[in-house]
Amino acid sequence: MQMDIVTLAFYIVDLFAPALVVALVVSFINLNDSSMVPVFGLRARLIANSLVGSLVLAGGLVYFGEDGKMATYAVLVLGVATSQWLFTKGRSHED
Repeated sequence: MQMDIVTLAFYIVDLFAPALVVALVVSFINLNDSSMVPVFGLRARLIANSLVGSLVLAGGLVYFGEDGKMATYAVLVLGVATSQWLFTKGRSHED
């Protein structure tokens, strides 16, 4: 099966869109949570979370041979949440 350049571009965007959405949601949750102490700024957290999510999705594509597996999405959420936790150092104001 051959793809033209437009179809390939849409495929790549569709592949990595969930990583960006999960990274956006998780990064902005921290803005409203006064108990968590952010160690890095919003931009750094968003970039790192997006990168972690993209690597998970690419790994799922390689491992399963296809994208869109629920197991990959579960690992995506866990990976981005762990990244966010590390960027807040897992601590709160009470610590």
